[in-house]
Amino acid sequence: MHEYTVVLDLVDRILEDLKQKDGRRVTEIHLRRGSTFSEGPLRQAFELVSKDTPLEGAKLEVEEFAVEVECRRCHETRRITADDLIGHLFICPDCGESREIDEAHGLELVGVTTG
Repeated sequence: MHEYTVVLDLVDRILEDLKQKDGRRVTEIHLRRGSTFSEGPLRQAFELVSKDTPLEGAKLEVEEFAVEVECRRCHETRRITADDLIGHLFICPDCGESREIDEAHGLELVGVTTG
């Protein structure tokens, strides 16, 4: 579950930043996730790794951005989701061309609200 590792790294960065600021409790975290990054596993991973930290119980606001890819062979542009990938690999359903998607598990921290 790649989402777990990405969320763990994100939580570690937020906690480190909180230590430097004064360690207040976090009330909300706003994230942007690529359409290939599954929201369910993201939320589950956050719940697991935030337990017993200042992030536990924070509202997780998640917005999605589209990850699109143009096939190099047939030139069709497609919006892709996690269901369209095998790991980081996208296979065009029209022509079978495969392509690695670097941003396949994109997650961006937009903001953290403390209280």
